[in-house]
Amino acid sequence: MTFMKHAVMALLVCAPAWSAQAPRWETNLQAYRVQSFDRQAGAAWTNQQGILFLEPDKIVLYQVNRKQELAKLRPRGAGGGAGNFLLNIKVLSADDGRILRSVDIPTNGGDSQVLTTRRGLVVLAGSALYSYSPAFERIAERELPFEKSARIEDWRMRVSPSGEKLVIVHEQVFMTPELLADQTVIHDGKATVDVQVLNAATLQTEKSFTLQHTLAFWAPLDDQLITSNPAHSYSDGQMGALDFNGNWSPMKAEVPKESNACRLGMSATKEDGQREDAQRAVLYGCDTVTVFSATGERMFTHHDLRLMYASALAAGPFLAVQCDTYRMETTRPGGGWLAGTRADRVEVYDLTSRARRISVPIRGARAYYAISTHGDLAVVDGETLRLFHVET
Repeated sequence: MTFMKHAVMALLVCAPAWSAQAPRWETNLQAYRVQSFDRQAGAAWTNQQGILFLEPDKIVLYQVNRKQELAKLRPRGAGGGAGNFLLNIKVLSADDGRILRSVDIPTNGGDSQVLTTRRGLVVLAGSALYSYSPAFERIAERELPFEKSARIEDWRMRVSPSGEKLVIVHEQVFMTPELLADQTVIHDGKATVDVQVLNAATLQTEKSFTLQHTLAFWAPLDDQLITSNPAHSYSDGQMGALDFNGNWSPMKAEVPKESNACRLGMSATKEDGQREDAQRAVLYGCDTVTVFSATGERMFTHHDLRLMYASALAAGPFLAVQCDTYRMETTRPGGGWLAGTRADRVEVYDLTSRARRISVPIRGARAYYAISTHGDLAVVDGETLRLFHVET
């Protein structure tokens, strides 16, 4: 029986995009002295940018930029940089987009990220991890060192639905898995994955364990992770709970198996105003996006063979997804054709009624977006930031 035949909710087909309702407000990013989010991808730092809600009435916009003048030679800072890059963070009013606060944090040309917690923010700036209050008072910091012994090495971090736990994952990949189109495994990959569960405010380690394979998808809840089978470095069609001691228990939930054309992602959230344990995981990728309860029960399934779901975020009763469409493009003049995808629109669903509420066409090559528990959708598309309100 296929994955979709197991769905317990009615399937919702993603119809072609229509013109979105008028935004509550919109502005050009130049007003914030921020570059277009459609920057030419030529270095890692050009992709270090994003948008999220600090609170329902406050938006965080961040982007790494290179200084116009090269910094003078000096010892590298805590973030591993020499002063040539800054992580520009803007806190905006969700009511009208005006700037409430602006902060610049030195970083390097590698990874930078901002996440909101229950009591403020955590900021990854190169190899430095910081915890800030909502007023941007620095509460704690720690270094995330690189061993530089693996072919691929990085740090990933995510916050639990309550905002109390920060899970950081140090991946060292020595060999990536290889699968054929018929799911035949050439080799399973080789990696060392160190997982640490931190207090999101103090950045103190509360639990830690090590895995022998990368996780195809994962998301933190407040007392466990929802993950793919950690016995493999790819999705084998299983999903389960990984406790904070590193013990994995499969759930009775089938998920798509990984292939060269299908990569899965996962995020987590909590039902706003509901029980403290009412946490959810959102699995997306290929032609399906599904919302699971913490025990693996399907709560919502959205399926369309014409689409590729590039990302999904949930907040309170709202689910926002990016729908990409397939297209054929030529590799060069007179050359062959190559199948690809193109960012098409961001859609928001009401998980209570399972109805689509809004569809926002994407104008550029890609979009960044955030959804609040109050139903505000902020979309950065090229040089423009727009805010829409989702009517229920």
